[in-house]
Amino acid sequence: MEAKPSSQYLSFDRVAEQYDATRFLPESVREAVVEQILSAASLAPGHWLVDAGVGTGRFALPIARRGVNVLGLDVSRNMMRQLLRKTPPANLYLARADLRNLPVRSRSISAVLVAHVLHLIAGWREVLQECRRVLRQEGVLFLLYESGKRFPAREYYVQLAGERGLLRPALGVQSADEALEYVRETGGAVSLIEHPSLRWQARRTHQEVLQELEKRTYSQLWNIPDEAHRELMERTLRYVREQFGSEEETYTAEAEVRLYAVRF
Repeated sequence: MEAKPSSQYLSFDRVAEQYDATRFLPESVREAVVEQILSAASLAPGHWLVDAGVGTGRFALPIARRGVNVLGLDVSRNMMRQLLRKTPPANLYLARADLRNLPVRSRSISAVLVAHVLHLIAGWREVLQECRRVLRQEGVLFLLYESGKRFPAREYYVQLAGERGLLRPALGVQSADEALEYVRETGGAVSLIEHPSLRWQARRTHQEVLQELEKRTYSQLWNIPDEAHRELMERTLRYVREQFGSEEETYTAEAEVRLYAVRF
């Protein structure tokens, strides 16, 4: 299915090459997420999972390598090109698609994964309705969010930009709680999958975070004018040097994957 450009969703084409570097997830945590998904949905080789918003394949690749058939869907060609460079297995299929209209038969899929995408789609409720439609009777919808990783440079920059009204508001769902409330209202039973392996300590130098900010890889920063961005970067650099002495210093932040299993 060919997805046409739309003001109803944001595409990550513009930042595809930097995406993996700025959304780093330890391999041990990624493998733990996969283990929890396989266990919660009783997935075995030959079963089908849809990764709605597959991106660069952070989760689709390790799931497919366990023998589960994966259909990865995304609106961004460039993100999927990054995935293809990783030599995916033959049982990982890709299609460019509008997630509000999944190119999948009803009640044919064992599990659907939606990770970090609902805030990018105005019709996010339609996405969740489609996920429910394609799931088999005992199928499981997984909603995945990362929390934490509150690095001072990023927090300071975002605070300044927010005070000036420069941040792009979320096009779709405003919070994980809003999405969870909706699936409950539509008959979903929600459970949070908790496991120590889903928590870790993220370590970055302030300089690495500043470089990410400079590239504006996060969608809420895309609309900030260049002149305002330069001023915000200068103020953020001064803040880092005043608070920490050097931008080369490493900062450790707590991080966690919050993985919800939804059964209808």
